[in-house]
Amino acid sequence: MRHYYRKDWQKFRDEVIELDGGVCRRCGRGPLQGAILQVHHKTYLPGKMPWEYPYGYCETLCRGCHASEHGIVRPFQGWVCVGDDDLGDLSGECDLCGTQIRYVFFVQHEKWPAMEVGEICCDHLTQTSEASDYMDSKRRYALRESRFISSSRWKRNQDGLLSLMQKGQHISLEKVSENFRLTVNQVTGKKFFKSEEECKRYIFKIIENGTLEAFFRKFQAK
Repeated sequence: MRHYYRKDWQKFRDEVIELDGGVCRRCGRGPLQGAILQVHHKTYLPGKMPWEYPYGYCETLCRGCHASEHGIVRPFQGWVCVGDDDLGDLSGECDLCGTQIRYVFFVQHEKWPAMEVGEICCDHLTQTSEASDYMDSKRRYALRESRFISSSRWKRNQDGLLSLMQKGQHISLEKVSENFRLTVNQVTGKKFFKSEEECKRYIFKIIENGTLEAFFRKFQAK
């Protein structure tokens, strides 16, 4: 560190900062925004003094971004979402903000331990809308599913059997003992469900996946 007090380094440092426009290359802040600027060596060249590097091997960073680059504080950029999980209830806790969460997103960084965070913090760390887009998709799916389950198109006949017409096909829910089975155009399937709602969710999933026609063909072949 003693080399960084030499005039050669001070001169080189000032030149790098000037070439970078006097602002941090990561966050864009400069002295006018309260940032303390430093020069970061992107890679180290054996036998070279700090001021003997080509300019391209160095970049201007504020003190915070410089610390995160060296793993001293949590990095602000470079996080990647690698997965997610539904805990079923608010039993999780975001590693970043401490909020209770149900939906967990797993984020990784090459210079920091992996974290489990919520939707908003995942977007903040990855600087994307990946988590919020995913959750919006889940919310839209849940809303469409709810509408399908409670749709007035479901009719109950005198025997208490629920049915509806979908894509020109007659679908009904047949009760067998304490369970239910699907019947399509008078062809009964072998799969059992615990409730009418479970049957409806199964049908809706097929509709959403765009495989309804294939499902009907398979039923007709039985």
